[in-house]
Amino acid sequence: MNRWGMGTMLYRATILYALLAMLYDTILIAGFCDRLVPERLALAVGGTLLLLGLVLYALGVFAVYKAVDADQLATRGVYAVVRHPLYAAWVWCIVPGLALMQGTLLTLGAPVVAAIFYRLCIPHEEAHLRGRFGEAYDRYRERVGGIVPRVCRP
Repeated sequence: MNRWGMGTMLYRATILYALLAMLYDTILIAGFCDRLVPERLALAVGGTLLLLGLVLYALGVFAVYKAVDADQLATRGVYAVVRHPLYAAWVWCIVPGLALMQGTLLTLGAPVVAAIFYRLCIPHEEAHLRGRFGEAYDRYRERVGGIVPRVCRP
């Protein structure tokens, strides 16, 4: 597994769904229905989510590169809040932000599709990390949520 983990596969699947949904919505549905979200609201909220997601993603990339280069488990910075900040950025911010900005039926389903893909694939990456870092990863996993921060720490 490379430094991107399962990410490249997940990003491709999510982007493919979103592009197909946008194409379908634009060609087939645009003539039959209006946007489901008012355009100004969609652009404001979607743009804010997109910007926040890109910042979170960038922070995660820098942290994981530093940890991988040092042959360590990434547990600082955004990795102290969630174990998978790159995926969290996609699921909670980037995909919903883009979907809101498009504002049509199928694209608004993209965050759900992304969450399902990520939920199915994350255990494979975590098994790899557990095999690589052993008990250190188990302790980290107990303290830090996957893509949702833990409110109550054990």
